[in-house]
Amino acid sequence: MNTQQQLYLAASSALDVALAVWMLRPSGGKVTLPRCAAVSVASVLFAVVKLPLAALVTTSLFFAISLAYVDIVVVAPLAASIVLARAGSAGVTRAAKLLLWSMALVPPLVGVYASFIEPFRLVEERVEIVLPADRAPSEPLRIAVLADIQSRKVDEHLRDAVRRALAFEPHLIVLPGDLIQEHPDENYLRVIDEFRALLAPLEAPLGVYFSLGNTDAPHLVGRVFEGTNVQLLENQSVELAFGGRRVLVGGAGFRPFAPRTREFVERFDEREDDELRILVAHYPDIALELDDEPALDLIIAGHTHGGQVQLPSFGAPLTLSGVPRAVGSGGLHELDGRRIYVSRGVGCERGAAPRLRFLCPPEVSLITLRGP
Repeated sequence: MNTQQQLYLAASSALDVALAVWMLRPSGGKVTLPRCAAVSVASVLFAVVKLPLAALVTTSLFFAISLAYVDIVVVAPLAASIVLARAGSAGVTRAAKLLLWSMALVPPLVGVYASFIEPFRLVEERVEIVLPADRAPSEPLRIAVLADIQSRKVDEHLRDAVRRALAFEPHLIVLPGDLIQEHPDENYLRVIDEFRALLAPLEAPLGVYFSLGNTDAPHLVGRVFEGTNVQLLENQSVELAFGGRRVLVGGAGFRPFAPRTREFVERFDEREDDELRILVAHYPDIALELDDEPALDLIIAGHTHGGQVQLPSFGAPLTLSGVPRAVGSGGLHELDGRRIYVSRGVGCERGAAPRLRFLCPPEVSLITLRGP
């Protein structure tokens, strides 16, 4: 978050607290539940105006999300605490007091968990895909997925993700983009060595393959892979052999609807014989607008981080993807006749976005392809 955004955030938060405290001042009667409800409605209406304006002024949707997050976990609890302290026991009705105490305590606890615990609560996701007998290898094919590492520095969380991927003893490792999120180029260059050291242990019998993501610097990311087993696939494919089966692994460019990428994917989605075809792409949107007769056995994607926030029985409110929300929320799905696995990723969105995960922990995935 840059200086302009930090100042905007501080000014907005101070204004919100002052307005809420002023509207809930005890003068002229007690603080009641209807009065608290009215202030809450007014705050929401103010946010409806404020958040789009913040995104417009700072040219960042993620900053607007940060602003909303701070309003929920800091501003509202602070305002509720000030009102309780100023009004005293006699100035607040019992129902209003219960609401204000809930506002003062619950959002900060959720914020601590969402910002400091869940983003580092790495889980292992395992899925099995049963292939038709004419395309299945003679033994299960294990694929480890490390998506959206997306960090500015290497820490123990990222090293743990690499260790867990290797512990799967995979035959194939894929990284669907977003390795480093750092700008400008001189800052990116300063962290190349530590990210190269992070990736150096990655090895698998069938190889380790990376497809470009939107935070990757295309002119620099290749330098990270020097001296490692990681191979960049940008609208390219490799032919492998496993379990008596011909296996094709393709890596799409990170712009899913760019002519060159679309041409490659459409060509890769054409069957030649009984080969096994796996496409690795950053955006799950790569699966959209393909022909009705699929040849791809599996698409592996990232980008959405599972939304980073998920709600019970609903999934992610926001995935920044054109695929159905259920698909963008992560996991294995079928889309237009093609199996697609969307990883919830290892890291978080950086920059102006809040470090935040809720009911959507980071993951390292193992996909097993086997016969019937």
